[in-house]
This record gives sequence, structure tokens and C-alpha cells, in this order.
Amino acid sequence: MNSQFEGVSAALRDLIKAEISLGSDFIKSVTGLDVPSLGDSLRSGRDRMTKSCCRIPPPCWMPQPLGDCISHVGQCRTACVRLVISNCDRVARTVTVEAVDKSGNVTVTPASLTLGPMERGSISVCLPVPQHAADGTRYETLIWVRGCKEQFLRWTVSVATVGFDSCHEIAVDDCPDLLHHWYDHFYCARPCRTDGRTPPAGAHG
Repeated sequence: MNSQFEGVSAALRDLIKAEISLGSDFIKSVTGLDVPSLGDSLRSGRDRMTKSCCRIPPPCWMPQPLGDCISHVGQCRTACVRLVISNCDRVARTVTVEAVDKSGNVTVTPASLTLGPMERGSISVCLPVPQHAADGTRYETLIWVRGCKEQFLRWTVSVATVGFDSCHEIAVDDCPDLLHHWYDHFYCARPCRTDGRTPPAGAHG
């Protein structure tokens, strides 16, 4: 009896394989493209799931990146980043913005916002490009957003012969992280050394 069922199972498996092969050949004859096998598709999906679920983000106590932003403007024009900040907490919160740059010409307006529960507001960070700036000049600015979280945006202003102003809008969600994640157990604080002294023999840092 078992051998009969095994024979039926093998025949059914061969039939499915033949139908898949026939369909793949038909698609290739029409489009000229190879169709990946079922095994390849399953392995690819499994690899994507593994990479996604095993990625460990920065710990909550480290500054969170907002990404990189590049503005392309011409001389005598102004580049701006408008930060649209949302307080997605149930309590009021004051959010401050600081721009760290070497030019000294970046302005932040306003420097802080007090947002009620679920309120939203905007802060503009602007840099006027001087007339004497040569094409290809790049101004690097690090923008800090400090509220419930500490977040940062890397902003680059690239000067070119383009007669336009530039204004990018960046959404910033200032939200508490109330979930307990599986990767929280793998974090431990390893602060940088506060000075350049060599630790004494036998000490561990």
C-alpha cells in the first residue's frame, strides 16, 4: 500500500515539475528572459528575510541618523533645509536645533520649538552662498535635533553655476521608543577614552 502511494506522489511531483518547466519555456520564448527556478526564488526570499531580521540598528542611547542631504545652488543664492518636526508623544516637549559648520554663516530660525502632544512645527536652517564662492565649493554642516531623541543630519551645500535657490524639506519624527527589542540585550556601553594617557599595566579598557 505504501509503495502505491509513493508512486502516486512521485508521479504528481514529476507532473508539477513538467508544468513549471513548460511555463518557464513559454515565458522565455515570448520575452527572451530566463525564469528563476522555484528553489532560487525561495533561497533569495530567505536571504532577504535573514538580512532584514538580523540587522541590528544603533542603540537607543546613541544619536540617530537622519541621513544625508545635498543642496546644489549658485553664487549669491541661498540654500535651506526645512526640518518639519513632529512630537509624537503625549506630553509637551521642547526641541532645539543646532548647526555645526566651519563657515559661520549658517542660521537657524527659530533655534527651538515647544510642541504640544502630537503637534508639528518647522525650523529652517539656511546658508547664503557668497558671490566669490568658486564652482565646486562644498560647505559641510552637521545639524543636530535634540528633543525626545538626539538626531543628526549631514547637510552638504555644493556650489555650481545654477541660478536657483534651494530648499529641502526633511521630516523628523521625535518619538519615544516604547518597545522592548530582542537586540537590546546585546548592547553594552563602551565609551571612548576621555584622554590620551596610556592605561597602567594590567588595566583593561
